[in-house]
Amino acid sequence: MEPEHESTIPVEGTSALPDTQVVVDHSGIAATMEKQGWSRQFSLESGIQESAFVERIDSGELARQAKELTQNAKKKVVANPTSDDETPKSKRSLLVESVLGGQAKKENHKSHKKGAFAGVFVPTCENMWGVLIFLRFYFVVGQAGIMHALLCVLISFTAAFCTTSSMSAIVSSGGLVSKGGPYYMISRALGPSVGASVGIMYWLAITLLAVLETLGAVEALLMAAPSLNFPGCKQAFGSGFMIMLVLSVWGGTSFVTRLGIGFVLIVFYTMASYYAGIATAPLTEAAMANPWVTGISWETFKKNWGPHYDEHTNFGVVLSVFFPCFTGILSGANRADILKDPPRNIKDGTFGAIIFSFFMYSSFFLLWGCVADYRYLQGKEYHADGDDHHRRLAGGAGEHLVEEIVWNPFPNSAHIGIIISSLSQALQCLIVAPRLLQNIARDKILTVFDRIAPLSKHGEPVRALACTYVFGAALVLIGEVNAVAPLLTMCFLVAYTFMNFSCFVLTYVRSPGFRPAGMSRRRWRFWYMCTGLLGSCVCLSIMIIVSQLWAIVVLLSSFSLYLYINWRLEQAEWGSALDGIRYQLALNSLIQLEESGHHAVNWRPQVLVLYRIHLSEELKGIKHRDILRFYSYLRKGNGFAVVACVLESDSRDEHAMHKASIEKDVIKSIMKEENIRGFAECVVAPSWSEGVNYIIQLSGIGGLAPNTILVNWPAKWKTHSKKATEFLNVVTTALASEKSFLAVKGLQDMPIDKVVGTIDVWWMIHDGGFMILLSWLLVQHRMWRNCQIRIFTITEGVSEERAKNAAKLLAETLRNRRLFDVDVEVVIVDDEMIQPYTYDWSLRLDQRHKFVQQLHGAQAVNADAIPLEIDDLFKMEEEKASNGSTSPRDWTGKAVVSAKEGAAGQVAVCDLRKGSDDLADHVSGLRKASDDLTDHITGQKMEATKTLKDCKERPALASQSEWERVASFAKLNEMILLRSKRSQLVVMNMPDIWGTEESEVKHFMTYCDTMTHGLDRVLFVHSSGHEVFEIG
Repeated sequence: MEPEHESTIPVEGTSALPDTQVVVDHSGIAATMEKQGWSRQFSLESGIQESAFVERIDSGELARQAKELTQNAKKKVVANPTSDDETPKSKRSLLVESVLGGQAKKENHKSHKKGAFAGVFVPTCENMWGVLIFLRFYFVVGQAGIMHALLCVLISFTAAFCTTSSMSAIVSSGGLVSKGGPYYMISRALGPSVGASVGIMYWLAITLLAVLETLGAVEALLMAAPSLNFPGCKQAFGSGFMIMLVLSVWGGTSFVTRLGIGFVLIVFYTMASYYAGIATAPLTEAAMANPWVTGISWETFKKNWGPHYDEHTNFGVVLSVFFPCFTGILSGANRADILKDPPRNIKDGTFGAIIFSFFMYSSFFLLWGCVADYRYLQGKEYHADGDDHHRRLAGGAGEHLVEEIVWNPFPNSAHIGIIISSLSQALQCLIVAPRLLQNIARDKILTVFDRIAPLSKHGEPVRALACTYVFGAALVLIGEVNAVAPLLTMCFLVAYTFMNFSCFVLTYVRSPGFRPAGMSRRRWRFWYMCTGLLGSCVCLSIMIIVSQLWAIVVLLSSFSLYLYINWRLEQAEWGSALDGIRYQLALNSLIQLEESGHHAVNWRPQVLVLYRIHLSEELKGIKHRDILRFYSYLRKGNGFAVVACVLESDSRDEHAMHKASIEKDVIKSIMKEENIRGFAECVVAPSWSEGVNYIIQLSGIGGLAPNTILVNWPAKWKTHSKKATEFLNVVTTALASEKSFLAVKGLQDMPIDKVVGTIDVWWMIHDGGFMILLSWLLVQHRMWRNCQIRIFTITEGVSEERAKNAAKLLAETLRNRRLFDVDVEVVIVDDEMIQPYTYDWSLRLDQRHKFVQQLHGAQAVNADAIPLEIDDLFKMEEEKASNGSTSPRDWTGKAVVSAKEGAAGQVAVCDLRKGSDDLADHVSGLRKASDDLTDHITGQKMEATKTLKDCKERPALASQSEWERVASFAKLNEMILLRSKRSQLVVMNMPDIWGTEESEVKHFMTYCDTMTHGLDRVLFVHSSGHEVFEIG
């Protein structure tokens, strides 16, 4: 036997009971409380569970309760001295009883909750078994026949079964979506916009169900008392019933709830009357006299098996009339707060109710099909002369059929049962509908419902009840059950569709808040997805079968309501599972984009904009957004941007991170104002260069990683040499990361309105196709739309004839890509003028060809593709010449207009090599250039000479002295300036960096400045060699 363990709880915080202690025996036998000269012993009824609960009580609180109870006990002992054995509380400790009193109350409250049968099965059946069973089932069999009637049952049961499965999954998920009724489930699953629009349709459906039952009660009343029939009687009696029902609900739901059992008994009695009457028919004299009433007969069954639709009825009509019999399946979800185990009770009770109803409805249709001829069930009267007169009474054949077939132990007993059954279900609907509407209003999704959100002092939704009555009173004026049934069916089907779709979505996206039973197993996930998707499809199919017009109207109404709510509503706190769909689609797309990003039709510039934000000035309204405005010119590429900045800080503490978050939010607002689509980032780093390094390496994910870097040219690099070093570090990092590089010089001079002129592309050895693409994107923007693109291709070491052919070929290629008015000029120069571009010519060319070969494999590259390298252009020219497909060489001058009809572009060749005939014309043209060019060249020579003296080691780029190299670069600038001085923008490829030492950095920046001197706006371009694109 194990030793007994005692837990002693000292009494603290009081001086009245210095030697008082509570001893709790873990064996669950007794608790002893001792106080100086007296003691009591009480039995513990709950054993270890209660003692463990006592141990968790705070000692101070326990001491206070002990003191109070001890004093009360002492007073009782003095007032009524008895022995311990006679104490009424001798079997329970007063202390434990007080401590565990709250728990006992909870257990007592739980004992009043209901299980699956009483809490779900019975109310669900009560809501499903409405007036249509009594007044329309024989009509369905008479029109559709037994086969189509059973098909209606099967289709409706499938929709209800799938919806019940989805509802049970959502209820049992354990997340937010399982805390309320159907509206709560849908809104928390698919978001407030979908939830509110569907919730309103569901509220309208419940209101229509109340109207349907009310009109059914009116029909039964008119059957029982035909003398009450007068024009407009259905509307009048229906309005009176609605007022009576609303007043009953307004008076309090407690009284209505007490009548629930009585209503259920009446429903069962009425159904028993129908079963008994059909089983014993013909029983009445009228039935015996009618030869169409055969009783249970196989011959009648075979005769009624097929459909017998009249001219006004079809399968959609009978399906719309029958489907409301499966519209009470969400009753369990409406009563989740009174169930012992809501997930299990709702699942078991609802499945049990719909399966039981499935067999009951089928049995009714089979019995009606066996008992009487279809003409009798349709409401026709039998005449001996064979003339069948149509007699459409309330409910088709309602009046004489209920009297002749249904068992009535006393006159009109069936009619009374139908009336009470119908009104009881209408009463239940009028209890649920206002609370549903009040829940929608309480979420403050639509401001028009704000006035009906408050509850009365008794906690009743009186305002929502009044709103429900207004709609119900208007709808009851329809006056016909057959007219209300399709509307009711459509509204319920919308709710069921979205219930199933929400289950499918939540399962598909694997939402963490959606955790139904078996979610971790594949077969259950497959089950939830299949039932959800099948249920959605079946519900939509039923809507289309019933009425294409009403299906379109209801769906458009729901969609319009969704759009309106989505437009007016701010983001709700509970989010939406549609966000999960977006997440999954985005994730799958990212994975696929990573593989397809190099396809020619998919490549587009995805730009990382390195932005230096001036936070204090931005907050004051002083804008520095030139680089963002320039990026906006490239938006026609349909790419995205990552606008990133660096917060320079030696510490990465909370203050720095908070400031970075503020800067990121400011960038987001700037992007929104500038209409830039993309993302914002802010990195905390010790230096700008290091932060940019982080950004280039880590920005983007998968196929959404930036492939192009856009920066501002460091204009003041001469006085701030650190800027030049940082700039070239960014270039080096970008190219090492296989990203293209764009640097804009003259951002402050960019136009702010539409411009007219030219965009000149200077193609020097590399990056030709990429620069053409960027220029084409620019002219798609309204700012540059009136500009014409001119291409100047600079090369060396080729004959003038080959240059002419290459120019012609490039012009034709660009025209084939719908660049019809592009002018092309090939300029042949000496090697020293473009030596920085030929520094690693062969290396870049080999890398490019390897990449293309790896990308396309053994496939040949498109012969009409835009060439990226100058070698590609001349190879294309050679292939054209070898195939005999070169264009006619009818050159008559330096500028030759293409003979192709409709072409506006011109092609020309200019040879500027030493000793060429074009050189004299070129020199004479230079005299017309601005005189400040000579001063700039002289200054660059002096600076180069000073740099040479300070340089310990000569760069490996060229053999001549620095001032000679600057002079040769200046000649290139002279050529560019002569042609592009008045150009709106010059697009020029950037030479490769030949070193990152201080002197080499200065050489590089000097070369670029010398080459672009005198130009207002220049876009430097350096491709990564991995761009694969087509224009056209």
